[in-house]
Amino acid sequence: MSWNMGSKLPKKVKMLELVARDGLQHEPKFMPTEAKAWFIDQFIQAGYDVVEVTNFSHPKLLPQHKDAEDVLKAVYRNPKVQKGGVHLKCYGMNVKAFERAADTKQKGYGPQSVAFTISAADKHGKRNANRTRQEFFQEIPEMARIAKSNGFDIDMAIACVYGCPIEGRVPIANTVELIDRGLDMGIRRFTPCDTTGESNPLRTYEYMSTLVDKFGKYQDITFKIAHFHDARGMGLANYLACILAGAEIVETSLGQLGGQPAFIVDGVPGIGTGPLYTDSDICGNGATEDVLVMLDEMGIQVGVDIDRVLQLGRVLERVLGRSLRPYCTKSGRVIKGPVNWNDYSRSDYGEFRHIPPFGEDYWAYPKA
Repeated sequence: MSWNMGSKLPKKVKMLELVARDGLQHEPKFMPTEAKAWFIDQFIQAGYDVVEVTNFSHPKLLPQHKDAEDVLKAVYRNPKVQKGGVHLKCYGMNVKAFERAADTKQKGYGPQSVAFTISAADKHGKRNANRTRQEFFQEIPEMARIAKSNGFDIDMAIACVYGCPIEGRVPIANTVELIDRGLDMGIRRFTPCDTTGESNPLRTYEYMSTLVDKFGKYQDITFKIAHFHDARGMGLANYLACILAGAEIVETSLGQLGGQPAFIVDGVPGIGTGPLYTDSDICGNGATEDVLVMLDEMGIQVGVDIDRVLQLGRVLERVLGRSLRPYCTKSGRVIKGPVNWNDYSRSDYGEFRHIPPFGEDYWAYPKA
């Protein structure tokens, strides 16, 4: 029997980092604005050209992102951002959120795209956004108008594509219908999400293959995206299955952070989406560290400095004050050559040794 999976793999994928938005929204303690901006800046220096930044939803509903405008202002200090070399993606769930985004755009520090989350499962939609699909469609045209008139793209993020913790398995027809309706409204960006880690590799492959068959003829739309949460240990397998089915963009979060917006932040219960509707608190996005290492070992170009990202994973653990789930933050990458384990003076095998202390030069901006 002959196996040739490599022939089905792409030569490269585009990575999109979620930690500053999706990742942090689940955290029970507010991360300072300076820390959020620092991590975004480091990802840009590591080679990311698309980064999620924040969410413009009401601070009472999403207190972790009450500093949305301040984060964007800080991020715009990065020279690459100022030159337009980075796509900053934000979220907003209603017209008022899109108006806030438009205000930042008019002031010169706005995002390149703003996404809203509509659920393929209505029971989840009512819990997550207090709207069914049909109720959402009444508001989307005005959100699209605001985006177009203020120079940023609108992105339809589709929740619970692969399954819902409230309704169970969700038909792929629901997602197809949402994309069709979105296309009619002028939307050209779509993000199909495994919102709470309900999928498995077979379902992932079948669902993404269906979307590629249905919408692959459109050259001007984006939808071939792998966005998974790792609630049951199937995250890496789901990413690989999605890539094999045609995904070209891979969304992950440093530290495997993310999930349902936190109901309690800094000890204060909020409004938000209420207590967890998932089986457990293990509901974060796929781990950036582990996904990067997996893809790199499989010969897929990821376009970013993996060793630097692994170092950022270590920093994130120190900032949050706890050990996080990703394996490769701790174990590093595989050994790629013979090694004398007792010779710590050698530097030619640095990629698999324990991550060295940070140096000022390493974190400095590149010289012009």
